[in-house]
Formats: sequence, C-alpha cells, structure tokens
Amino acid sequence: MKKMDETNNQVKNDKLEAENSLREAGLLYYALFNQSPDGILIMDVNGNFIEFNEAAHSQLGYSREEFEGLRISDIDPFQSPEELQAAIQNIIKNGRAEYEVKHRTKEKSIRDVKVISQLMDLSGRPVIHTIWRDITERKNAEESIRKSEAFIKNILESIDEGFIVIDRDFKILLANKAYLAQVNKPLEAVLGKYCYQITHNISVPCCAEGDDCAIRRTFDTGEPGIAVQTHYDNERNLVISEIKSFAITDETGFVTSAIEVFNNITEKKKHEAQLRKSQKMETVHRLAGGIAHDFNNILTAIMGYGSLVKMKMREDDPMRYNLQQIVDSAERAATLTRALLAFSRKQLLNSKLVNLNEIVRNNEKILKRIMGKDVDIKVLLSDRDLIVQADIKQIEQVLTNLATNAKDAMSDGGRLTLSTETAVLDRQFIKEHGYGQLGMYAHLTFSDTGIGMDERTKENIFEPLFTTKASGKGAGLGLAIMYGTVKQHKGYITCSSEPGKGTTFNLYLPMSKGELVKNEAAALSPVTGGTETVLIAEDDATVRSFIIEMLKQYGYAVIEAVDGEDAISRFMENRDKIQLLILDIVMPKKNGDKAYEEIRKVRPDVKVIFTSGYTADILSGREGAAIEAFNFVSKPISPAELLRMVRETLDKG
Repeated sequence: MKKMDETNNQVKNDKLEAENSLREAGLLYYALFNQSPDGILIMDVNGNFIEFNEAAHSQLGYSREEFEGLRISDIDPFQSPEELQAAIQNIIKNGRAEYEVKHRTKEKSIRDVKVISQLMDLSGRPVIHTIWRDITERKNAEESIRKSEAFIKNILESIDEGFIVIDRDFKILLANKAYLAQVNKPLEAVLGKYCYQITHNISVPCCAEGDDCAIRRTFDTGEPGIAVQTHYDNERNLVISEIKSFAITDETGFVTSAIEVFNNITEKKKHEAQLRKSQKMETVHRLAGGIAHDFNNILTAIMGYGSLVKMKMREDDPMRYNLQQIVDSAERAATLTRALLAFSRKQLLNSKLVNLNEIVRNNEKILKRIMGKDVDIKVLLSDRDLIVQADIKQIEQVLTNLATNAKDAMSDGGRLTLSTETAVLDRQFIKEHGYGQLGMYAHLTFSDTGIGMDERTKENIFEPLFTTKASGKGAGLGLAIMYGTVKQHKGYITCSSEPGKGTTFNLYLPMSKGELVKNEAAALSPVTGGTETVLIAEDDATVRSFIIEMLKQYGYAVIEAVDGEDAISRFMENRDKIQLLILDIVMPKKNGDKAYEEIRKVRPDVKVIFTSGYTADILSGREGAAIEAFNFVSKPISPAELLRMVRETLDKG
C-alpha cells in the first residue's frame, strides 16, 4: 500500500512538474513573441490577423486595438487581392516562403521588409506564421551605394582619358569607355586580361623588358607614378602614352590594386616636334635672309662697278674678257642669293593668274632633257584649266628641282609621271597632316619609279643642307628652296615614298578666279641719262658710292644721305630741287618707307624708287605681292636696270 502511494505521489509530482514546464515554456514563448524586434504575425489563409506581437503594430504606427481590425491587404496595399491570395496559396503548397515586400504605415510612409512565412497547424486548422524584419535602412544604404557607384562610373566614363584598375598580377579589374576606345576592344575582351597584353600587345610586363613602368613603382612604393611609354596599336600605328598610376590600399595600408590613367599624347608629341622644326626652320630662314641681304650689297658693288667699267671699254680691249668673267661670276652669286631668299620665303613674287597646265606643258621638253633617254615621261593634264596666282619662273624652278631629284633616284632608268587635277582640302586632310586651309586647290602629282626613301630620309628631305648625295654632289638646298617657294605661294607639299617603290610629291596651290595674263616679253628701253636732281639714301657706303658714280656719269645731279633721318633732313634742305628719291628699305634710325611717308607730307608729288637686298622688306607681311605694285629694284642692282627705271619713273606723268 505504501508503495502504491509513493507511485501516485510521483505521478502527481511529474504532472505538476510538466504543467510548470509548459507554463514556463508558454511564458518564455510569449516573452520572445512580444519582445522580438521583428514583427511576428499569425493569420488565417484568408489574410485575417489572429495574433501579432508588439513590434508588428508599433513598427507600422498602430495601437494594438487598431491593428486587430486590419487585414494583410491593409499593410501590403501594393499587391492586388489576386496577387496576395496567390502568395498565400504558394505558402500553403510549399510550406514555407521567403520574400521582400513593402509595408505601408499608418502615416502612409513605406517601409521595406524581409518576410519569412511558414504554414502551421493551430487546433486542426491551417494558419500562416509570419516574421518580418524592417530592412528600410539597409535598402536606403544599398541605394545610396548604387547611386554613388553610378555617379563614380559616370565620372569615369565621361573623362576622355583611358582609366583602368589593375591587381598586383597586372590583370585588369575595371576599364572605362575611353580606354576601350583606345585599345579598340569590348569590355568582355579586356576584363581579367593582363594590361601589357591589351595596352602594349606584348606577352611580358613592360618592366620585364626594361621599360619605365608607373604601375610597378606604385605597387613597390605605394606612391603615385608617371611614365611616358611608346608602343603600337593593333594596326601597328605608333602610340605615345603618358601613364599615371595611383595606389588602392586595404585597411592596413597594403597596396591591393592600382589605378592607371592613360593619356594618348601622340598628336601632342607630333605637334611639339612640328613646332620645334618650325622654330628651327624659322631661325635658318632668318639666317638665310640676313646672309642674302648683306651679300647682295657686296654683289651690287662688284656687279655695278664692273658694269660701269665695261660700259667705257672698247670692244677690242684685251681686259674686257676678264672683266666679263667677274661680272658673270657675280651674276651666278646673285642667283644663289635669290635661291636663299626663295628658301627663306623672302623672295618677291612676280605673280599673276596663270594656268598650271600650261606651265607643265611648256616645260615638258626641258624636263625630258633633264631626265635623259632612259626615263620615260608621261604627262596627264586635267581637262579643266587650273588657274592659280603664281610666279611662273618660281614654279618652273620647282619642276626643275623635282626632276633633278627624280633623275638621281632613277640612275638606271624608269618612269616619271606628271598629272594635274583639282583637289578639295577638307578637314580630314588637315587632321592627317596637321596643317592646311579649307578650299579648292590645283593638285600637281610628280611621281617616279626610283629607289625611294626610308622614313628617316623622308622626314628630313625639306631640311636645309640635308642631302643623301655624296660630298660635292649636292648642297641640300634644292628641295628646301622648292618647299619655301610652295609655301610662299600659300600652297602645300607632301611626300610619300618607300624603299624600292619610288617617290611621289603632291603639290597643292590654291585655285583663283579671273582672266589669264598673256605672257608677252616687253622690249627693253635704251639706257639714257638726264639732268634731274636725285636724292639717294643708302647706309652701305660702297653701294651708295656706286649708285652716285653711275648717276653722275649719266648726267644726273645727286644728293646723298646715309640713313632715313638724314634723307628727310637733306630733302627739307633741297625740297624744291629734288625730282626723285632712291631709298633703301632697311636703314638705321628710320627705314626708307617711313622716310618716304614723312617726305610725302611735304611734297606729295615726289617720285620714289625703293631698293633692298632683302626683298621681303617691302612686303610688310603681304606675301605674294606683285612687283608691279612698287617702283622697286632688287639688289644686287644692275646698272642698266636702275638707269632705265630712273628714266621711266621721271618721265611718268
């Protein structure tokens, strides 16, 4: 009996303990249910709320009493009743579902929530147990990050410099559009590839081949790097890049990757080289012009005094031959100074409207004599008249220089082709060559089948004193002079050549409108003197003495001045006697043209002849001005030419 009582007591204790445990578990569940920071909701399969915790209604701004009267469609109004029912059926079918939705609060604000729903059995009927977590702040942060990333990406895509991110193995992690355009590859063909493969078309890192690598320095030091590298693109075109690199580090300061910025400076370097060449050429031009100016004064005295002596000699004088050799040598030296002036673009052009086709046609026989029998000449002229403003003699000299060069390139014979046509210089031409003015041009092509030139030779052919000929065989001025002539005609010249494939020169002269001038040789008037008074202003004493002596021999009265201010002073003293001024353009204190302007204020009718050994002096920047616009005698002065001009100027009304 006692044993039975003990058994009954044990059962009672176990039952009591179980009840206490259940009570404690219920209390624990209830505490967890209500104190959870996540919203917990139990609803039936029709969306009606059965039970919910504190967080469920407080997060949405409702009191418990207000929330009790709501349905799922009230807090999730963004789904239609059909969509909500379909979601519930999905939970019933699968037993569980995870998803993100938007809840609307009592104040009509929107909260992003992540939901976990599970099917449960409550006293024999199915219910849905739902837990949701407010992820609005996380969503906002993610959106901010997305916007920030999009903002940064837009910045990277908008800059015109190539931009990539590289890891420590030199693999590309990111690239912008500018970089993709530079390498001419899509993004998928770049990501994950080695930078040296994509950028430089090589199989090992640049630093392994001894190149200066900015990225390598940044990885080693953590400091920004900069380098200039030369490589070739897929079409084997030379590319010069300025590369800057910047470190990307982790929280410990270790360089995990690097930013590399590419700036294609190929065109910049090309323009810098062109500028340096232009500056160098301008220096040589000034030197050549200055030499020609001083040399022309010396030649004026040699030719002048020689001609004066020759004029007084008998035809049978035994010294006449020797004197003629002196004068002829001076004439050849004068030709050289004219060539120097043409090279320096300081030669005065006797330009007029001419047909380029006619110039080529009239010189065809001369070109054949230059080329000889071993070279076949083919001339293809445009059916259209190519009217240009040009100095015929200068253009003929250009043809002669080109023919001479072609002859040297075809020592074993070949073919020379000349053709003319019209050409339009457009923006593409200017972009390719780095120079040019838009417009219609007469285009002369001069092509030979000679030995051709390598790239280095082609780059230097227009340089003064550059020659490929043996010592004593060429001065290296022919093509430089030709280049100067074409430029002075406001034209352009290009050259294409390859070793063994001949050479082609392309000349472009601007087309003009108007009537052609007939080239009729004027008969020279006889050399005669006079008794008028002439004021001569010349700073070179030898030249001044020669002109004074020559004028006096032909009967003229002469007043001399040593510079521009002296010319004005001497004229004021003799203003009523002087009929003609002979003024050197460049003189100390005051130039001849300035002195003439001062004198004209006193005597507007006074006549003038200008002289100069530096013919650009009278152009005042107006290249291509016609000789007819001036009473001008170019040094070295021919006595007969000056005497004729003096007489003609005085005899004009």
